[in-house]
Amino acid sequence: MAISRDKKQELIKQYVEDLKAANNVVIVQQSGISVNTATAVRKGVLGTDGKYNVVRKRLFLRALEEAGYETIAHEQLEGPIVVLYAHSDEYGPLKLINKFAKEFVKAKEKSQFKFLGAWYDKKWHDGEYVTDLANIPSKEELLSKLAYLFNYPLQSFAGTLDQIAKKQEA
Repeated sequence: MAISRDKKQELIKQYVEDLKAANNVVIVQQSGISVNTATAVRKGVLGTDGKYNVVRKRLFLRALEEAGYETIAHEQLEGPIVVLYAHSDEYGPLKLINKFAKEFVKAKEKSQFKFLGAWYDKKWHDGEYVTDLANIPSKEELLSKLAYLFNYPLQSFAGTLDQIAKKQEA
């Protein structure tokens, strides 16, 4: 369905506003995503103080130029794309999309999310870089793993003492 020139200009203006307000911008290719899943992802991204937006590629590329971002070729954007705008938590939306992508693979569904790339400090980075960032554990996860590492020797020692005490009683 064709849209009017005014509507296109309005979309470009909205994309530019979103680009200027975001700390980083990530492009995700989606395929086979159900409406219910897309709604759940959108709500999750909003919960991480981000924005999930299905965009028109050519208009989005024009908005990138106007917002001062490094531009990319239209051919790099395969299939239907979604743009994630991260505001305060720069990696929250990435982790959420990565979680859904892993669930799709685990459930052997045809649905998929694939990172095509991102802009950090208005510079383009490829999809592999973004995937690596999405797989980095959060600060809370790292602290809990560290606490477990400190606690494990004490647990083992206490378990050994308990077994010795039980053996002495018998």
